[in-house]
Amino acid sequence: MRINKIYTLSSILFFLLVFSPILFSQDFGAIQGRVIDANEKFPLPTVRVSILGKKFYTTTDAEGNYYLPSLPAGTYNILFELSGYISFTAKGITVTKNETTELNVELRMGFAHEMTVTARREIESLQKVPHNIEVLTTTELEGTPVANVLQALNNITGVDVETGSGITTVGTFMSINGYDDVYIKKMVDGVDVTAVVTNWSMLNAYPQEMMDQVEIIKGGTSSVWGANMGGIINVVTKRPRDLKRPIISLKGIFSTFKEMDFGDASAIPQSGNIQRYSGSIIGNYQKLGYMFGIKRDVHDLFTDNNTERNFNTFAKIGYDLSDSTYLDIFYSYNKIKVTDHMFLKTDLFEAWGFPYYWNYNDDAWSSTQAGYLKISSNLAPSFNLEAQLKFNRMEGEFTRIWLEGGLINGPTGTSETNSFMDQKVGFTFKGSYNPSTEFSLVSGVDYYRIKADFTSWIPDQPIIYVDSIAPFINAEYRLGPMGFHAGARYDYDSSFGSQLSPSVGFNINFLKSTILRLNVARTFKVPDLWYTLGESYVDQILPNPDLKPERAWAFSAGFESQELEYLWIKLSGYKHKMTDGIIRVPHSTPGRFTWGNATEFDRKGYEAEIGVMIPFGLTAYLGTNYNKHENISEGEIIEWIPTRTYKSGLKYKNARWNFMANLRGRWIWWNEGDFLMMLFEPRDKVWMFDLRLSKGFKITEAIYLDLLLDIYNFTNQLYWDRKDIPNPRRRFEFGFDLKFK
Repeated sequence: MRINKIYTLSSILFFLLVFSPILFSQDFGAIQGRVIDANEKFPLPTVRVSILGKKFYTTTDAEGNYYLPSLPAGTYNILFELSGYISFTAKGITVTKNETTELNVELRMGFAHEMTVTARREIESLQKVPHNIEVLTTTELEGTPVANVLQALNNITGVDVETGSGITTVGTFMSINGYDDVYIKKMVDGVDVTAVVTNWSMLNAYPQEMMDQVEIIKGGTSSVWGANMGGIINVVTKRPRDLKRPIISLKGIFSTFKEMDFGDASAIPQSGNIQRYSGSIIGNYQKLGYMFGIKRDVHDLFTDNNTERNFNTFAKIGYDLSDSTYLDIFYSYNKIKVTDHMFLKTDLFEAWGFPYYWNYNDDAWSSTQAGYLKISSNLAPSFNLEAQLKFNRMEGEFTRIWLEGGLINGPTGTSETNSFMDQKVGFTFKGSYNPSTEFSLVSGVDYYRIKADFTSWIPDQPIIYVDSIAPFINAEYRLGPMGFHAGARYDYDSSFGSQLSPSVGFNINFLKSTILRLNVARTFKVPDLWYTLGESYVDQILPNPDLKPERAWAFSAGFESQELEYLWIKLSGYKHKMTDGIIRVPHSTPGRFTWGNATEFDRKGYEAEIGVMIPFGLTAYLGTNYNKHENISEGEIIEWIPTRTYKSGLKYKNARWNFMANLRGRWIWWNEGDFLMMLFEPRDKVWMFDLRLSKGFKITEAIYLDLLLDIYNFTNQLYWDRKDIPNPRRRFEFGFDLKFK
C-alpha cells in the first residue's frame, strides 16, 4: 500500500514537472461578435461557432451574439454554421493575450447547407457526407402549411405519403424513392420507434414544439443504423442551453367545415371540425436545461363514424455535468383513439348482392412511448464517449364490426377484436475520435431486446422475443476538398441470423459551393417476425425460421451547386440490385405455403431540383422524382408505387413586417395497375396546393403573437390516393401561436 502511494505521488510530481511550463505559461484571450443575415440584416440565433482543429465551440444567443473565452494566444480559423445558411470560415483571426477580438459575421442563405447527426452518428455538415440527405429545420416546419410531420415530408422530393384524410395523426404509410413503408426506419434521437408488428411509427403524433429538425436519408445506410433499405427518418429534439429566459408557447388551431363533396370516391361526407391545442416551455437554469410540452387533437372528420382523439406529452431534461460532459433524459407518450367507417364500393358484384368490396366500422386505440437516457463526455479534446439507454413501446386494440353488403366481409353484424404489443429495450455505446480536421472515426455497438405479442391475431401464437446486437465502425478521411468514407456493421438477430453491411463513399467540394457525391453500400431488410417465428393471418402460410433478409447493393451518385448566389440545383440517382426477395412459396406439407427468398429486383430512379432565392425574401423551387422498380424474376414492373412525382414551393418572407406567405404543391402518380384501377381508381395525377399566411406581432418586449391561416387543397381538387380514403376538398384553418420570452 505504501509503495502504491509513493508511486502515485511520484507520478503527480513528474506530471507537474513535465507539463507545468505548458499549463502555466500560456496567455489567454477571447473572441466575441454578432452574426446576422446577409440580406435582411436580422440576428441569427443558434449559429454554431467553432474553431477548426480544436474542441472550442459555442452558439449564438437570441440576438445573434456569441463569446469564445479562454483561448490561448495565437491565430485561428473560425467556422460559422447554421442550418439553411452557407457555412463561412473566417481565416487568420488573431487572439492576443488579455484582449478580446471582435469578429462580426454575415451569413448568406443556402438551400442545402444544414448539419446532420444521422449520417455518421455525429454532428457533421451535409457538405461532407456521401449520402442523399434532406433536413427540415424548425424554421421550415413552422413556416410550411402542414398539420403534422408527415405532411411536411410530403413536400420533399423523393418522399411521398399516402395522405388519407389529409390531416390524420394515425400512423400513415409512406415511401422513399419508391420503397414502401416497411423498408424505412423511423427514429427519435436515434431511438427506433417503428413498431415490429404493424410497422407504424405514429410520427404524426410527435409535436413540432419538441423538434430541432427532421433528417431524411434516402437510400440504405445499413453500415450506420442497420436495416433500412429504403431510408431513414430521424426526429432530432431540441437541447435547451444558453437561453436568457424561458420561452413559453401556447398554440391553437381551429377549422369548421360543412359536408364535403368527394365525387365518386367511396366516402360518406359529413360536417365536422378540427381543434388542436398545445403548450410548451423550454429554458435553462444555469447548467440545467428543460423542455416540457402537451398536445391535444380533436378531429371530427369528413366521413361517417370518423373521429380522432390524440393526446401527447413530452419532457426532456439536460444537465451539463461539466464543460465536457452532459446528461440528457427524454420521454414522450402518445395515445390515439380512432373510429372510422371503411368501405369500398364496386359495381362488379352488385348483381350478386354485394355493392361493396368491403364494408366495416373500426373502433381502435393505440399508444406509443419512447424514451432514453444519454450521457456524453469529451474525455479528451479529440475523443468522445457516449452511452444511451433506449426504450420504445407500442400497443393497441382494434374492434371491427362488419356491415351489410361486403364481398369479403365477415357475417353482417359480427365483430372481432384484436390487440397487439411490441417493445424494444436496448442501449448504444459509441466513441468518436477526431484527432484533426482530416480524420475522424466513429465506432460502437447497438443492442435491442424485442418483445412482440400479437397472440390475439393468430391463434396459438406464442409471445416472441428477439435479441439483436450490432457492432459498427465508420471512418472519414479528408484530403483537401475530397472526403473518403468507409464503414461496416455486423448485425446479429436471433430471428434471422446475421448480416454484414459494408459501405464506401466519396465526396468532393469544389469551386465555391459545389459538391459531388458517390456511395456504394450493402443494405438489407429484416424479415417480418411472423414470417420467421409466427404464422400469417391466414394459417395456410407457415413460418420459415431459415428465412434470410432481403439484401441489396445500393449505388448512388449526386451533384449539388449554388455557385450563383441565388440559384441552387441538385441532381441525384440511385440503382439497387436486390436479391433474396421474400414471397410466398409452396411448403413441404401438401396444400400449405411458407415464405421463401425467391425473387430478384432491380430498383432505380433519379431526382432533380432547382431553387431560386431572391434578396428581398422570395424563394421558389421545383423538384421531380422518377422511380422504376422491376421484379426481374417475374419480368414485371412493380405497381402501386409513386412512379413519378413533382414538388413545388413559392415562399415570400419579410422579416421587418414579420409576414410570410408559403405556397406548396405536389403531383403524384402512384402507378396503380390495371386490376387495382377497377377497385381503387385513385385520382392521383393532379396538382394539389396548400397555402400558409402568417403575421407576427410584438405585443411587448417579452410577448409575441403569430396569427396564421392555412388553406388546404387551395384549388379544390377531387383527389385521393385510394378510392376508400379521399382527400378533403378545400378547407381553411385558423391558428395562433402566443410566445412569452
